[in-house]
Formats: sequence, C-alpha cells, structure tokens
Amino acid sequence: MPLNGRRVFMLSEYTVEHKKDGWYFGRSARFGEKEELRGPYSSISSLTLVIARQLKREIARRDALHAADG
Repeated sequence: MPLNGRRVFMLSEYTVEHKKDGWYFGRSARFGEKEELRGPYSSISSLTLVIARQLKREIARRDALHAADG
C-alpha cells in the first residue's frame, strides 16, 4: 500500500465511571469478557489524557505494519 494511501483504524471502546474516590476507565467488556477498570484519576482531564495516550500507541502500532510494507 502506498504511504499516502488511505488507512482507517477502528479503535477500542472505553467505559468511564466516576466513584467516590475518582474517575476510572477500562475497555468496554464484550462477549463475556471481564471489565477491568483502572484508576482512580483525579480529574476528567487526567483520565482522558491517559486514554488518548493509549489510543496513540494503538494507532502507531497498527500503522507501523503498513509503513513497513511501503
């Protein structure tokens, strides 16, 4: 695939929950999987930054497969 070709990545879904001691998140459980929440995070900003970093790593990992071919 050419480096300038269109690449679309379907990203993971996350569940976010606010509890007494802070914000928690985890990948949404599907098909009988157990949902594992990580946290607590003190603010929504902290929480969303962690999720954004995870998504960035996931996109970079997937895109590296295409970059190696080009």
